[in-house]
Amino acid sequence: MAAMELLGKKPDRKIVVYFLTAIVIGTVLLSLPVSSTNGRISFVDALFTSTSAVCVTGLTVLDTGKDFSTFGQVVILLLIQFGGLGIMTLTTALLVSFMPRLSFKDRLILANTLGNDRKISSTSLLKSVIAVTLAFELIGAVVLFALFSKGLPVDQAAFDAVFHSVSAFCNAGFSTFSDSLESFSGNVLVIAMFSFLIICGGLGFIVIAELFSLAVLRRGQLSLHCKLCLSLTGVLLVGGTIAFYFADFNNAFDEMGIISGLANAFFQAVTARTAGFNTVPQAGLTEVSLVLTMILMFIGACPGSTGGGVKATTFGIVMLLAYNRFLGRNAVKAFRRSISTDSVSRALTVILIAVFIIVLMLVTLLVAEEKPLPHRMVHGWFGDNLFEVISAFGTVGLSLGMTEHLHDFGKIIIILLMFIGRVGLLTLVLTLAHPPRKGEIVYVEEPVMVG
Repeated sequence: MAAMELLGKKPDRKIVVYFLTAIVIGTVLLSLPVSSTNGRISFVDALFTSTSAVCVTGLTVLDTGKDFSTFGQVVILLLIQFGGLGIMTLTTALLVSFMPRLSFKDRLILANTLGNDRKISSTSLLKSVIAVTLAFELIGAVVLFALFSKGLPVDQAAFDAVFHSVSAFCNAGFSTFSDSLESFSGNVLVIAMFSFLIICGGLGFIVIAELFSLAVLRRGQLSLHCKLCLSLTGVLLVGGTIAFYFADFNNAFDEMGIISGLANAFFQAVTARTAGFNTVPQAGLTEVSLVLTMILMFIGACPGSTGGGVKATTFGIVMLLAYNRFLGRNAVKAFRRSISTDSVSRALTVILIAVFIIVLMLVTLLVAEEKPLPHRMVHGWFGDNLFEVISAFGTVGLSLGMTEHLHDFGKIIIILLMFIGRVGLLTLVLTLAHPPRKGEIVYVEEPVMVG
């Protein structure tokens, strides 16, 4: 029984049904009076929160810690967990299903990591993903409990530790603290633990499994997929940290020491890649930092992870294509390997469709939402909306404060964006992964002038 059986004969439909079912159940539960501390929550707000949790986005129209009761917070926690597990399981199954298309070397590496590709059953794959997820979340919960218990009652510290550990590893960005993690901006240990969980969740099961196999079991090598994920993650985090630190050196990090300032700059680079937590107010960042944040939100995390965006490897392949074309090479090369033409075309298609969706939904949101008074705009009407749209599409959860002021129609637009950004891109990749139809007519090639 192959891993692809987990996706079934119509994987795109099953994925949509899975997430829609979870969203509907979450909406019903969050609409109950017992879920709220202030009476019944409106249907649109319940739908928004449920979608944001299942799609592990983190955008909120209500204060998770104040407006939701303990029951409501537990519902949100479970929705995040089911959403994160569903994403990791389905995308991992998709990556494993690509094994027959890989080179013999990469296929052998994955086979050594996960077992013979013919013996990878959907049950064993699901168990492995759940085991890895719970292991990281348990480690995070224990460490965060030790850190939170210094300033909170034991029971509250325990709940907050579990909630934030799950939310961080699933890259959800939901927090029971009204200011997210701003009160911990000076606590390097808290920042480090959250960063560890977010990065590991953003790498994906395949990468974690290969690293474990190589470092602990002393078996196998790293596949090209793993090398690309690790190298691109490193470049984005290091480059992002340096850029954020110098862009806000005299602004957001002005009153912080060098260590604390670098830690917060590093966390901004981490969280912008689909996590959604924040240690500094996003509205207070410079224009340069906001542009960098939007770029990172668009790129996102790695395939097979809980993170969103167009994915780091997609962005990396397009950059490698441009670089190799600039050098006059026909092949797209990385780590002494050539990336298949099929992978390159999929990457270009995903980015083009992503840009089209962002532009279309941005225009729709600009039309739907009436322009607020000048003092309500943080970085201009266009900038605030663009930031919100990219954050929703990349399932990030960062906001300049616009989310809570949206009208119902604006909330519906953001709900659609979160769903499309999470489920839409995944089904798109599945569609592009289908083999070409037999009997397709192929015409004579003819060059077209470009540029």
